[in-house]
Amino acid sequence: MTNTFSAAQIIGFISGLFLIAGYIPYIYEVIKKTTVPNRASWFIWSLSTVIILFSVNATGTHEAIWVPIADAVGCFVIFIFSIFVGVGGWSTSDKISLVLAAASLVVLGMTGDAFVALLMNLIIYISGYIPTIKKSWSDPKSESFGAWSLFFIGVILNIITVAIGTDSGSQIWLYPIVLVATVGTLYGVLLKGKFSTKA
Repeated sequence: MTNTFSAAQIIGFISGLFLIAGYIPYIYEVIKKTTVPNRASWFIWSLSTVIILFSVNATGTHEAIWVPIADAVGCFVIFIFSIFVGVGGWSTSDKISLVLAAASLVVLGMTGDAFVALLMNLIIYISGYIPTIKKSWSDPKSESFGAWSLFFIGVILNIITVAIGTDSGSQIWLYPIVLVATVGTLYGVLLKGKFSTKA
């Protein structure tokens, strides 16, 4: 008996590979100090993506699970690097995000409602983009254009996976849509900065 894989499973796996591939140049550029990660963003992402991973799995995401796995691991690794070579402190909004993340764990533990925990952590995840987008707007060279290009391809493939896959339910669309919106916004800022620099 042979195992066959659907197009959604294959594309889902490839989307995860693009995310992983994106973290490789990002880490390299952080080490070379040509990319400077924002500590607050990566700490918020490292915490929220772990909770999101468990939440999306519990809400029925299977074919598109590779992106949240890659995201959780990659965010944690970059956060460790940001402690030593990153920038940024802790604003009031960052502290609020951390409180919400802790609260979502309490909600998940007390009620077992993975969907509510997912919603709370998607809000936290989005808030993590604010300091990095602000930093990238004023200094686009402080972020890795190559890495975010790979991230953007990965999240586009991820939403295609959900579109053609067999996983059902409106909740499986939430994380992929948020990823395309947030990664796409930051990528657009970096793209604008790249062409502005050339001009």
